[in-house]
Amino acid sequence: MIKKYLTTLVGTAAVSLTSLTIQAEPDSSSTATPEKTASAAKDDWQPLYRGKLDDFRIYFRGQGYIDDVHSQDVFVAEPKQIHVRKGTNGLIVTKVPHSYYHVKVDYRWGAKGGSMNAGLMTHVDLDSKCVKDNRPQSIEINMKADAPGSIWLASKLGPFGSTFIEKGTKNYLPEAQGGIARDASPFRNRTILARYPDAKPNSNPHGEWNTLEAIVHGSESVEIIHNGHTVNLVTKLLAPKAGSKEPGLPLVEGGIGLQSEGQEIFYRNFVIKKLKP
Repeated sequence: MIKKYLTTLVGTAAVSLTSLTIQAEPDSSSTATPEKTASAAKDDWQPLYRGKLDDFRIYFRGQGYIDDVHSQDVFVAEPKQIHVRKGTNGLIVTKVPHSYYHVKVDYRWGAKGGSMNAGLMTHVDLDSKCVKDNRPQSIEINMKADAPGSIWLASKLGPFGSTFIEKGTKNYLPEAQGGIARDASPFRNRTILARYPDAKPNSNPHGEWNTLEAIVHGSESVEIIHNGHTVNLVTKLLAPKAGSKEPGLPLVEGGIGLQSEGQEIFYRNFVIKKLKP
């Protein structure tokens, strides 16, 4: 009787140990530990566009920010993209400000016509009361086929910035390659033209997708990447002093937007990765 009991007990213990061993084995379908998985998740790109407009505000020239994003038909939400129809100049912008981040978006031009102009916007003033201007205080990173990645500081609204350019031009040139320091002002010299790897704009043919990125470190710098190549840089961002044409405090944050300037364009894969200060 005792022998039979011990045999049963040993058998039960063996089964229990086998079960514990199986549960402790890592998932053979993944080589990542739970700790690594959790860490990697923090570095994942997060969508800014999730198939609806409710996470955004919309600004139109002549109207300012509108109360109802569904009361307009320029920015149209589609399942995997934002379809911008021909219409009023404006922008769709995040409801919350961002400061240290890497943002990117794919864009593709629709029907030809007009100036074929639009842009990715950073440092957008979400409290702006301006109405008559094309945009609030912001940095426009252009998408024109002949000038992708070029920077326009919002006229008379700012911010101020600094960069390095090729002597005698408005084109960005890294300091290490001989670029000379240049201050950019929203009241004058507000354009910083991009520089391309083959000395010509690196846009894909009309109708094909392009990718525009901005790596933003608060007021310190905005690095522009177009179709995989760094093409522009602006640093030392300062907001204008109230009622003045002089630079004031550092502009450390703002909304992120996508622009409409009257021509049809499509946006997809509008994503963000947060960076450490």
